[in-house]
Amino acid sequence: MKIYDVSVAIHPRMQAYPGDPRFRAKTIKSLEKGDPYSLSKIMMSNHTGTHVDAPSHMIPAGISVTELPLEIMNGRARVVQIHHREKIDVPELKQVVIMDDFRILFKTRNSLLWSNHKYFSKKYIYLTPDGARYLIDSGIKLIGFDYHSVEQYGQNDYPVHRLLLENQIVLVEGLNLAEVDEGEFELSCLPLPLKGMDAAPARVILKEK
Repeated sequence: MKIYDVSVAIHPRMQAYPGDPRFRAKTIKSLEKGDPYSLSKIMMSNHTGTHVDAPSHMIPAGISVTELPLEIMNGRARVVQIHHREKIDVPELKQVVIMDDFRILFKTRNSLLWSNHKYFSKKYIYLTPDGARYLIDSGIKLIGFDYHSVEQYGQNDYPVHRLLLENQIVLVEGLNLAEVDEGEFELSCLPLPLKGMDAAPARVILKEK
């Protein structure tokens, strides 16, 4: 059984969404310096790299990331490839969403953008508000997206995030699906248990079924 790690590696030179703090690490103790153990201090946004958004990210009184049900974030998922070079909208979704889907991970050209580790691209594929409504109406409970944000860059009122999170959709952002083909997989998504917070970095893997 093949296992794909679709998480983005976290390191000081990695991409960061504009305005978010960059990942930083400082050595506190070091074996090389004669200390009895190694220890580092890190600083980063809770939306760094591959992460899970909770409703409290956008919705007042929404649940936190530690209140999200693990059974939603683990189980059968389907990777679908979207070939549109600008957006994911209703026409694209009508071609790929089927009635028994519960968790969908979108593979787009975004996954290729991770190869340039340092630079964030503002021209990434995004999900439209109409597309978000279609997914909600289709009964999808988890959406995986292969770049920093599912939202079109510059949409400062965040309509897609609000639609998804107010409808209790679990949103996994920052996936890298470049090495994964379309098909069904067993998803394991475990966000860090950052109690009471609106998001948390996650290690996400896919197992071939």
